[in-house]
Amino acid sequence: MKIINIKFRKTKKVYPFIINEVENYKKGDYVLVDTIRGEQIGIVLDAVLNQEKILEEKEELKMREVKRKLNESEINKLTELDKKADEAYFICKKIVKRFLPEMNLVIGEYTFDENKLIFYFTAEKRLDFRELVKEVNRTFKKRVEFYQIKVNDEGRILSAFGKYGREIYW
Repeated sequence: MKIINIKFRKTKKVYPFIINEVENYKKGDYVLVDTIRGEQIGIVLDAVLNQEKILEEKEELKMREVKRKLNESEINKLTELDKKADEAYFICKKIVKRFLPEMNLVIGEYTFDENKLIFYFTAEKRLDFRELVKEVNRTFKKRVEFYQIKVNDEGRILSAFGKYGREIYW
C-alpha cells in the first residue's frame, strides 16, 4: 500500500489517496477516485512523505483508495465533459443573474458518470438559494449541487497570476 497526492482537475485541490501497487502510477496520470461528491477525475502528483505515520492514522483521516487509471478513450471523454460543463455554466449564470445577482458563479463541472452537476460560487454573505436550485434542477434535469468557496479558492481555480506572470498558489 502506498499514498500518493491527487490534484482535482477543476478545483485544483490536492488530497492524499491510497493505492495498491498493482498498477504503476506516475506523475501526470489521470485516475478515477471516489469522493463525497461522486466519482471524480484527479491527476497524480507524487508520493507522500512520511507514509508510515499517515497509514497509522488512516482510519482517522478517512482516506479513500484510487479506483483505477483512466484509459485513452476516457481521457478523450474529459474534453467532451469540460465542454458540456462550460455550456451548463453559462446557462446557470443566466439563471443565477435572475434569482441571486449577489452570487458569483465561479465554475461548473460534471462528475465522471455525468449523474451530477456541481457549481462552485463565492458570495459576501450566506444566501438562500432554494428557489435557484429548483430552477436549475428543472433546467438540467439532473442532480445539481452548489458549493460555496472562499475568494482565494476562486483565484486558484481560475489560475490567477501575480507579479511577473507567476501563477498564484493560495
